[in-house]
Amino acid sequence: MNDVDILKCIAENLAERKSTAALNNYKVLCSNIDYVNKTFEFELLHLRAMQREVSESLKNDSVLNADFLDANKALYHFRSIIPRILLNDINIHEKLLLNTMPDDRRNIKIENVGELSRSFVDYSDLATSARQYIDSLVSDVYQLIMLDSKSLNYHVLVSLNSFNKYATKSIKEGLYNKDIKNILAEFEKLSYKQWKNSAITQCNHQTFGEKVDFIFNQLNIVGEDEFKEEIKNLFKFSSEFAHIGYISTFFSSTYEREVIFGDDIGPYLPSTENYSELKYQILETAMKFFCVAYVPALIFCYKKIFIETTFKELEVKLTNRIEDVRRRLQTRNNKYYFFIVKDLIGSESTLPLKCMCGATRMWEAPHNMNKLFCENCGSVFSLLEVDKGAGYIITSAGPVKPIGADIPEFHELPYADQQKILEQCKKIEKKSDEK
Repeated sequence: MNDVDILKCIAENLAERKSTAALNNYKVLCSNIDYVNKTFEFELLHLRAMQREVSESLKNDSVLNADFLDANKALYHFRSIIPRILLNDINIHEKLLLNTMPDDRRNIKIENVGELSRSFVDYSDLATSARQYIDSLVSDVYQLIMLDSKSLNYHVLVSLNSFNKYATKSIKEGLYNKDIKNILAEFEKLSYKQWKNSAITQCNHQTFGEKVDFIFNQLNIVGEDEFKEEIKNLFKFSSEFAHIGYISTFFSSTYEREVIFGDDIGPYLPSTENYSELKYQILETAMKFFCVAYVPALIFCYKKIFIETTFKELEVKLTNRIEDVRRRLQTRNNKYYFFIVKDLIGSESTLPLKCMCGATRMWEAPHNMNKLFCENCGSVFSLLEVDKGAGYIITSAGPVKPIGADIPEFHELPYADQQKILEQCKKIEKKSDEK
């Protein structure tokens, strides 16, 4: 294959959009987006409260370690800087939250379904907010772990230098006071090559990928190599939109006449589904980063700053946030097994399949296997048939009544009968452990 062959392929396949695909259930996507977005919003409330608490604690000498009490040491000045970093993170979270809300399909009909069409502007806004989120939080996590004067100086002075190049007179007047102008002038004495290693600045990890690797190493995050690559890939993907790459523009700006899809809520378009699919994936990655790296970095940082009793209080609160988010997200896109009496599948009966998320799929005859999923959370259902006379099935979640079995639900049994069955469960579990 030569250069002309490559160019021919580009001309034939990337000059005109010829096909579209919508491979996910749009209704499920919207439900999941709404759920995770609300989880995100809930955690943001806790983040704001934590920022206020930490800001106040940093003013209290009695709860701080010795290195943060000496005004002649660098760490002392982080008492003022850390609240600002945390507030910056809250702003970044808020922007992503606003750009990942579910579609509103109220009053959408065939006549106005074009309102749901998603174009370059929509994709660009979403991807750019994702890039800002992951880039800014990685940078802030890096600084919270380092708590190093030269490292912070480098990032702030580079930012001041760039901002100063095009800021208006009014903005400069409000930001660039005498002291700021003096430190910027000191920085500008350095050559570009000196920026990353000078008497006043240092940057040992310049690229996004280097910072991610450093963070995972410092926080001792193990078993998450795949997710580490996912973070890097999100950065690369979203950078394509931020820099107006050829492919990002081609993909998002060439929807013309779209096929109209529909579900029991109403019509939608392939671009609508594609956009929501990306939105949900970004939300999932963002929330996982929150659990895997961001909150652990806060714990890592606070352990350096606060005395043991204060740190432990903060650690418990932050650990609870991680556990709560993970518990919430575990209800999405799982695989659940249902025990069902033989011969019910294919009958005229409507079979209730209650998902762990709380939603119930009323599986109506003729029992289409393509509908064995939860419309609320996207979890997949698998059915295991049992004999008609089967009793309660012992599972890791406790005794379960097979669907269609002529017995009451376990929780409806008298307390004494429940205890007998639970004792039997313990005996079975014990025998299993002995093997």
